[in-house]
Amino acid sequence: MIMDYLGTTFIPGEDPVGSERRTVADQPVIIYKPNGKVSGLTFVLTAANIPLSKYQSIINALLSINHAVVGFFINVTRPIANNHRMKAESIPVIFSALKSEFQVNNYNIVGHSVGGKIALLTAALCDDGNFIRNVISLDPVDQTPVEFTHAKDSGVENLSLEKSQADITITFTDSGYFILKSHTGREIQKNNPSTKLILHRNTCHMVYCDDGGLLSWKALTGWGSSADRNKVVKEQTLQLIKDTLTKSSIAGNASGAMNSVVGKAKKVGDG
Repeated sequence: MIMDYLGTTFIPGEDPVGSERRTVADQPVIIYKPNGKVSGLTFVLTAANIPLSKYQSIINALLSINHAVVGFFINVTRPIANNHRMKAESIPVIFSALKSEFQVNNYNIVGHSVGGKIALLTAALCDDGNFIRNVISLDPVDQTPVEFTHAKDSGVENLSLEKSQADITITFTDSGYFILKSHTGREIQKNNPSTKLILHRNTCHMVYCDDGGLLSWKALTGWGSSADRNKVVKEQTLQLIKDTLTKSSIAGNASGAMNSVVGKAKKVGDG
């Protein structure tokens, strides 16, 4: 029963009014359309097997700036092999299938946890046309397999984000006992100094979800120092998403030169 639930792309009764379930390029997604004229298109990639309904605040923030949203449920149980890279590879294919409908020439990605890592994989491996404007990777987890944070003495070359033309922001909460310190967003940023790092300490890995995600994940990742601190971080994150994507829409195509913080960690709300 549990595995059936975890393996279900669409959770019955979870879709908000106005959303549309589709299969695009063989990938089930949920499309959310803004009320106004579309000003951008953004993918939202969930943490491992967390329903899209737990990211409604992020989706609403994107809709409020007239972005069409492609909700992408990250099912880490299917396929078993090469899961993360296959999902990353599907994102530009989905974009290609949707860009004419929404009359956009580029896209953004907001991903959380494993979804944050997959967002970074897409920028590193699957953007030869430089179609990605922004990546906001919320507390990414670079594990199972490791791609960006191999130890220096491992003999394995890390993937790099340094050639990506996207504007990349990574957050870091320093929480979750199953998340190894050597494979966090902070370590990814150390290896890719042109990306920006925002520290969200004294909170929890699931702070970006509505209601803290699923109860089981709360137990695994902690609760943070206080409900007030979690609320502040959540509000700051929603504002970060709106500000970053609004500025990008005004400025035009992103380039590596847009990074305002190079090789340094930008501390926001570090309490």
